Amino acid sequence: MNLNSSKLKELMEINGLSQNKLAAKANVSKGTISRVLSGKRGVGCKVASGLLRVFPEESVDTLFKKKGVL
Repeated sequence: MNLNSSKLKELMEINGLSQNKLAAKANVSKGTISRVLSGKRGVGCKVASGLLRVFPEESVDTLFKKKGVL
């Protein structure tokens, strides 16, 4: 799965979350959040579950894109 980075950035702005704060809430490193947002790393189970915990009102379809889908 790939991250819908524009949607995540929008949610971060709405909720006043920096990358550091988001990383802490999602229980992942701030480097992981940085790499996922920049597209240097895909989204694994730990990151996906952490983001869904932070943003429970969002669906998998709004936060993530399947690989190979534009």
